[in-house]
Amino acid sequence: MKISLASASSRAGSRSGGVRGPLAAGAEVRLVLPAYRLGERPKGERVPAFAVLGRSNVGKSSLLNALLGTKVARVSQTPGRTQALFWYRVGEKFDVVDCPGYGYAKTAKEKREAFSEMIEELLAAAESPVGAALLLVDGRLDPQPSDLSMALFLSTSGVRAVVAATKWDAVKPSERVRRRRALAAAYETPARPLLPVSSETGENLPELARLLRAALSPASKE
Repeated sequence: MKISLASASSRAGSRSGGVRGPLAAGAEVRLVLPAYRLGERPKGERVPAFAVLGRSNVGKSSLLNALLGTKVARVSQTPGRTQALFWYRVGEKFDVVDCPGYGYAKTAKEKREAFSEMIEELLAAAESPVGAALLLVDGRLDPQPSDLSMALFLSTSGVRAVVAATKWDAVKPSERVRRRRALAAAYETPARPLLPVSSETGENLPELARLLRAALSPASKE
């Protein structure tokens, strides 16, 4: 399967201490590797990891910063900038892999194909430490073909996933039930929860952090 990929943001900041994001829970967050080549992994002791995936401008950087409680990812309105898979280590216990955004047609074809290959290898390789994924979809929109394609790829590859519907604060209260129902019909399964979230208000971020920790636990692999 070929995934149409592009990048979403540039990066700033390699280390932070005392953060209070619900996923980091006060642990140190540090950049351990910007991976530019196929199969490139952090050196040293391997820890569990999950990949963060989503279309360009879905709010990936904002959500990652909110979950970790520090600005590891620079928020940008301009897609097409990330040139690597960024591995962040949280409290020396697990890694978060910030992947290039997909679906941005203006990125050069060669780069889209290279990013696609890197992400496919990251998720599907037998020896990959990445055992789960956080798939971000725009909560304001109906299910998008590229997101449905990624969800299918995760399922067929056997990768456990949590789906977060971002920008939920921008969805009118009168539309939330209908929007939530449409997104659930497209993405949610008994093994793949869907949760509306907001980086701006913090809505459901503690629950999202709990679901991600559960996806990383050995028991969830059984």
